[in-house]
Amino acid sequence: MLRGITIDDATTRDMDDAIWVEITENRGWHVVVMIADVAKTVPPYSELDRLAMSRVETRYYAKGNSPMLPRRLADEKLSLWPGESKYVLAVDIILGEDLSILETRLSWTGMTSEARLAFSDIPRILSDQEHPQHTLIKLASQLAKGLLTQRRNCGALAFYDLNRGLVTSEEGSLRQLRHRDDTIGYVIIQELMILANMTVAEYAVINDIPILFRNHTARNATPERVDLLKLLESTAVVPEINIAAIRHTTYMMFNRAEYSSAILGHFGLNLGMYTHFTSPIRRYADLVNHRQIRAHIRNEPLPYSKEEIQAIASHVNLARLENDRSKSEYMKEKAYRKAESTIQRNRIEDASDSDFERITKFLIRKGEDCPEAYYDAFRKRLGNLPIICAGLVLLQAPDGERWTELKRTLLEEMATVPHKATSIFDIAQHIAGWQMPVFEVDETTRGNLPVFTARSTIRVDNEKYQSAAYEDLTKKGAVQRTYVDLLAVILGLPAPDLKIKIADPPASKEKMTINTSKDPIFALQEYCQAKKLPLPAYSFKTDGPTNKPIFTCTCTFGSLTSTEKAGNKKRAKRLAARAMIYTLVPEN
Repeated sequence: MLRGITIDDATTRDMDDAIWVEITENRGWHVVVMIADVAKTVPPYSELDRLAMSRVETRYYAKGNSPMLPRRLADEKLSLWPGESKYVLAVDIILGEDLSILETRLSWTGMTSEARLAFSDIPRILSDQEHPQHTLIKLASQLAKGLLTQRRNCGALAFYDLNRGLVTSEEGSLRQLRHRDDTIGYVIIQELMILANMTVAEYAVINDIPILFRNHTARNATPERVDLLKLLESTAVVPEINIAAIRHTTYMMFNRAEYSSAILGHFGLNLGMYTHFTSPIRRYADLVNHRQIRAHIRNEPLPYSKEEIQAIASHVNLARLENDRSKSEYMKEKAYRKAESTIQRNRIEDASDSDFERITKFLIRKGEDCPEAYYDAFRKRLGNLPIICAGLVLLQAPDGERWTELKRTLLEEMATVPHKATSIFDIAQHIAGWQMPVFEVDETTRGNLPVFTARSTIRVDNEKYQSAAYEDLTKKGAVQRTYVDLLAVILGLPAPDLKIKIADPPASKEKMTINTSKDPIFALQEYCQAKKLPLPAYSFKTDGPTNKPIFTCTCTFGSLTSTEKAGNKKRAKRLAARAMIYTLVPEN
C-alpha cells in the first residue's frame, strides 16, 4: 500500500492526484505520482461515460464548479481523501542527482493519502520544522524548483514569481494566482504533474499504446524562444501595472493546445511528446488515457484503436473550443456591464488597468465617439497606459473627433518611444486582414558611426501602405521609426516628427577621440557637442534594501543604451557614461 499526500486549492473536493518524494541512496530522487483509478468506476460506453464525454471537462467559475462526473463520484467515491484506501495508477520515477530520469514504472495498486493540504498551507509547513509533513514538503519544494530550473534551461517557457503570485501554464502563458501564498504549492504540483505526464507519453510510445497526445504550436508572429524567455523574466522587474499587458501578449502568441492521436510536439514545454494523464476526474482526455494505460498494465485488450482515439480527440477539441467561446462571450458581456456601470457612475479616472481596458473595448464596441471623461482619463494615463489599450484605440476605434485626437496623441508619444509601434503590430496580427510589415534597411557610415536607413511596407485588407525613409544609429531603431510612420499612413493622420539628427563626418580626416582621463559624463557631453549629436539622457532605478540600495543607471543615446549598477547614483551614472563612450568610440 503506497503512501501519499494531496495538495490542491483550499476549496477543492475532487482530488484525483497524490504525490510522494524521497531521497535515494545515491542522492537521487524517488518520485511517485498516484492518480485515482477512475477507469474502474466509469467504463467505456456506459451512461457515466456518455455524461463525461458530453461535458469533456470540469468547468470552474468564480464560485464553485460544474463537474464532469456526478459529485457523489467526483467529490466523494473517487477523490483521494485522507485515511481512505483507494486504487490508483502510480507513476513511479527514479531521478539521478542531476534530475535525469533513470528508471520509470507504471503500476495499478493501492494507496492511502496521509494528508489533504491546500496550496496556502505550504509556506507555513516549510517554515515549521515540527509539522508532520515538513520533511516531505521541503523535499518536494526542492525537487520542484530544480525541475522548473532544468526545464527553463532546456528552453521551456517556465517562470514563477513568489512575490507577485505569477506562474506560467504548460503553454507558457502567464497566470496570476488569486493568493500569492499559493505559488510554491502550485509550482510543486505543476512540476510533478508535468514530469508524470511526460513519462506516460514516453511509456505509451515505447509500448505502442494509442493515446491522446497533447500538442502545442506557436503562431507565425511568435518571437524566438530566447526572446520569449526574456519577456517572461522581465515580469520580475517591470512595474506591476504592466504585468497585464505582458500576460495578454504571451497569451496571444500561441495557438490553442489540442489533443491528437499523432505526436506534433509541445512548444511551451519544448518537448517532443506530451500527454494529459493526471486529472481523470476533471478531464475526459485523461480518463481515456487511463483506460488505455490501465488495460496495458493489466494485460487486457485496449479499449480504443488509434482511429477511435483520433475521433475522441476531434470531439474533445471541438467541445473545448465551444466551451471556451461560451465562457468568453459570458465574460465579455459581464465586463461590458461593469464598464457601462463605471462610465455611468463617472468613475473612469479611478478604474484599474484591467477595468480601463474593458471600458475601452465597451466604448469601441458602441461605435460612437468616446465621452469627454474617457478622453481626459486616457490622456492622464498616457505615460503608463497598457499597450493593449493603445492598440485597441489605434487599430479599432471608430471615427470621431476625440478618438482621432487620441490617435494623434498616441502617435506623438510613439515618436519618443518607437519600440511600442512593434507591439501594436503584434496585436494587429489577431485582426483579420493584417500582416506584419516588411522592411528594407541600408547601412552607411558617417565618421566612425554606422547609420541605418529603413523603409517599411504592409498590406492591410489587400491595400498596400508604405512608410517614408528614416535614419537611426541602430537597425532596430530605424525600423521602429518606420513602423510609427506606417501606423500614421494607415490611419490617414500626419506622421509625428521621427527624424533624428546624425552629424555628417568632419571635413578633416582626423578621427574624433575622447579624453578618457576626464570625467566620463563630461567627456561624453563634450564628444556629442563636437560631433553635433544629441546629448545623452540618463534614467535611474533603485533596487535592494533601503539601508543598502543598488542604483541602476541607463544612458540613452538615440537608440543605443548602456546600463550599469553601483552603490550610489553618481557612480552608476559615470559607469553608464563610460560604457556608452566605448560603444560609440570603441578604439578608445
